Amino acid sequence: MIRHLAALGPKSRTSQSGYSFVELVITIGMILIVTTLAMPTFLNYYRSARVRAGAQTLSAYLNAARQLAIKTNVSVCVTNTASTLQFLQTSCAGTALYVSGLNSSSNINLPENITLSTGSNPIFGNLGNASTAATYTVTDSVSNRTLHVTVAGSGRITVGP
Repeated sequence: MIRHLAALGPKSRTSQSGYSFVELVITIGMILIVTTLAMPTFLNYYRSARVRAGAQTLSAYLNAARQLAIKTNVSVCVTNTASTLQFLQTSCAGTALYVSGLNSSSNINLPENITLSTGSNPIFGNLGNASTAATYTVTDSVSNRTLHVTVAGSGRITVGP
């Protein structure tokens, strides 16, 4: 009987606890497969978000120009190159206005890989209206995705496809 009770006592530990190499390889393989399947969706989202962020940044700068025209009671023209904006006083041939956040040449730099094209430059009046309406095409130079930022005659700025 004593021998029988000793056999039921605590067992000696002869094996190590943890994960085997095969379990580790299978887990890493599953992570790689899920990552590979999710990557195209993530890249599509990232590219769309980049062009959307560029369009919203442009919209914010245009609203800032509109607010500047209302605040200073002077017309503000917004001119652009492919990668910068500039606020000009009174007309599109006027003097450049310096606003905090601009570089030394009074240009507003747009986000990286974002380019602009427009047919006309909006001029915001002292009441916030735009005497010249404009439509900007914001393009992500990497994926060629585009969004349009429209300045209506009322001064309202919208972002859309």
